[in-house]
Amino acid sequence: MTEPAGKTADSNGAESVLPASVESAAQQRIATAVGRARRVLIWEAAWPRIVPILCLAGLFLVISWFGLWPRMADPLRYGVLALFGIAYVGFILHLARMPLPTRDEALARVARESAMEHRPATAFGDRLSQPTGDPLTQSLWRAHRLRLLEKLDHLRTGIPSPGMNARDPYALRFLLPLVLLVAFLMAGPDRLDRIADAIRPAAAATQAPPRIDAWVTPPAYTSRPPIFLTGDAARPGGFDPSQPLKVPQGSVVTLRMPVEPDLAAHAVTTRGQPIAFDAAAPPKTATDAAPPSEHKLTLSADSALSVARGGRTLLSWSFAVTPDEPPKIELTREPSATQSGALSLAYSLSDDYGVMSATAAIGAAEAPAESGARPLVAAPELPLNLPRLRMREGTGETIRDLSAHPWAGAKVKMHLTATDEAGQIGESPSTEFTLPMRAFHNPIARAVVEQRRMLALDARKAPNVAMAIDAITLYPDKFKTNGPYLALRAAYHRLTGAPSDAELVETVDFLWQIALGIEDGDLSLAAQDLRAAQEALRKAIESNASDAELEKAMQDLREAMDKYLEALAQDAARNPQSANRQPMDPNTQVLRPEDLKKMMDQIENLAKTGSRDAAQQMLSQLQQMMENLEASRSQQGQDGQNGAMNQALDKLGEMIQRQQQLMDRTFKMDPDTDGSGADAQPMAPEEREKTLRELREGQQSLQKMLQELQQTMRQQGMQPDGKLGQADRSMGDAAEQLGEGAPGQAVGPQGQALQALREGARSLADQMARQNGSATHQGGPMPGQDPLGRQQQGRGTDLGSSVKVPDAIDTQRAREILDMIRKRLGDPARPLIERDYLERLLQKY
Repeated sequence: MTEPAGKTADSNGAESVLPASVESAAQQRIATAVGRARRVLIWEAAWPRIVPILCLAGLFLVISWFGLWPRMADPLRYGVLALFGIAYVGFILHLARMPLPTRDEALARVARESAMEHRPATAFGDRLSQPTGDPLTQSLWRAHRLRLLEKLDHLRTGIPSPGMNARDPYALRFLLPLVLLVAFLMAGPDRLDRIADAIRPAAAATQAPPRIDAWVTPPAYTSRPPIFLTGDAARPGGFDPSQPLKVPQGSVVTLRMPVEPDLAAHAVTTRGQPIAFDAAAPPKTATDAAPPSEHKLTLSADSALSVARGGRTLLSWSFAVTPDEPPKIELTREPSATQSGALSLAYSLSDDYGVMSATAAIGAAEAPAESGARPLVAAPELPLNLPRLRMREGTGETIRDLSAHPWAGAKVKMHLTATDEAGQIGESPSTEFTLPMRAFHNPIARAVVEQRRMLALDARKAPNVAMAIDAITLYPDKFKTNGPYLALRAAYHRLTGAPSDAELVETVDFLWQIALGIEDGDLSLAAQDLRAAQEALRKAIESNASDAELEKAMQDLREAMDKYLEALAQDAARNPQSANRQPMDPNTQVLRPEDLKKMMDQIENLAKTGSRDAAQQMLSQLQQMMENLEASRSQQGQDGQNGAMNQALDKLGEMIQRQQQLMDRTFKMDPDTDGSGADAQPMAPEEREKTLRELREGQQSLQKMLQELQQTMRQQGMQPDGKLGQADRSMGDAAEQLGEGAPGQAVGPQGQALQALREGARSLADQMARQNGSATHQGGPMPGQDPLGRQQQGRGTDLGSSVKVPDAIDTQRAREILDMIRKRLGDPARPLIERDYLERLLQKY
């Protein structure tokens, strides 16, 4: 019920013009505001008196956690504690004597923070001095009370403002918490003990257990984490003193402990031999502060470590050191020469933590007949290939061409060495063999190479070598040209002119160039000039050279080509028997100099018109043809490897065809494509499962065939291209997808395998062209190729990289095919994978 408006008596017995409930609510709002104001005033007055107490407590904790109490003499420490006590009591008394704010002070705070006129909280308590029944007076009084009542809803007390900024303008009070945090972290688990040191006698405080940190750091190459021996991070449950801790050899034990006169660490081996520590010097006096000292010990054998104070052992550990064995390396087969004349080494390696490097150390097999031999050229250095760094166990193979080294053809003794990261070296048993050398068919060239090797192995043989060269040049008419004769006479005069060792080394290189010139004539130099001109033109095209620079590079290439063809013709004229080793294929197309000139003109035109990529491709084709032409001069001793490479190419061609057929059949099995034809009926589940099984078995059989081919190539001294390994992995992925019943997912790996097979076959063909003259082997071209090694249409092994089209392209048919591809690409109903495939087809056009 609402009280009727009328005259009521207030709490003071005076007559009020407001209802009693309204009057009571107003008085409650004023009391609440006054209570808040009193609490704010109390906080503002108390906080400046509390801060000194907190600072005093923080200072006490800082001194305690920094461990300063044990470092003070007892009188000093007691005096400091007394000062702390007096200051604490004084601050507490100062806080206790703080006066509490009155109601008037609280009302003044409310009035000040509310910022309203006529101080409504105070004015609401006013009363009429002479109550009267005059209606006008009552109306005015009532209106005044109502205005005050509205303002009571907006009373404010504000937030406390102790005024610490004025008392501490430099904010030094914030420095103490930071120092306190550092001390807290430094004290660690000994915080309570350090606080107790304040009242503990100095003698007892010094006998508290010292803080000792110890851990073991294994060598980095072991990849093992540190082992903590103390603290919270130590092994759960601690260490069993009866069982030594197993650690790798070379591990470092780090012991960190305070510097005290009677605190020391001791380490001994299992045989009782002491191990000295480099300990920090103790402080000069008992009050000198010193940082913790570190003691480190490298464990090379079983050891025991202990920490004692005053003859009493505080901590002890024993370590069982696991030895780091040296690496092992040994040959898995005897050193052999590949059919290209390179040295082939196969070996196995093992180490407990991994092999970092391996080398083959080569030296003379027999001591010279006369002591004091002075070799001019050191034995060849042969770093070995590692399948991977830090290999713990595996096999490796290294092939190096050392035929140009002066030691080539000499009997040597070799052993393999392997080194681990600790620097330990493992060696294999020594083996003797003859370093592979280049076969020289010219007897004079063979004699020069033999004298060169004799000079390189012993500089004292220079007079004998000079006599031999003099004898070789005794009959100048035996030389077909004057150049080699004059070069040998120049070498003779070099040897007889009392040369130094440096000049003799130059003579060794000179004799090798002479031997090459005798064996190949001017052809070797002309071939080097041709390669240099081709490389210069390639760089000019890549660097977007100007037309003038291109013209100069092309002119140099034409001149080098003319010299090379002339030298090739002269060599054929001097050695007519070498040109008739194999009859010419009647279907062979002979490449004329006019064809080469036309090709070079086309390269120049393409480069000048901006078709740099096409010019690069044509230059590469020219380089490949010239390499094939150079390779045609290989000797008959290389027929074995040529036959093996041909067989490998034939097998690769067969595998390419089989892979293409498998991919076509797999593509037709994918339900998301229309490869099976618009009128084809869907397969029954049994038929589909059977077909997928056949495809998987066929893919696995083809993968096994490729693996056997790679193994055979390695056994015959050939190095399979990395693309064949990629094809092997892609075949495995395709077989796995077929086994899971996902032909659509198998098409991608099959396409990758097909591309890798083609690139691997092309690499093998290039290798055969470089090493064995595959294009025009022994004077004539291979069947199905022209004299420069280009595949003729319909003949020879198909590597899948040539385009099977007639010489005269039917342009109308090509246009129809393109129109059909564009039409299919524009059909939105076709699957996305097919449209992506059609887009890739059109990218070439």
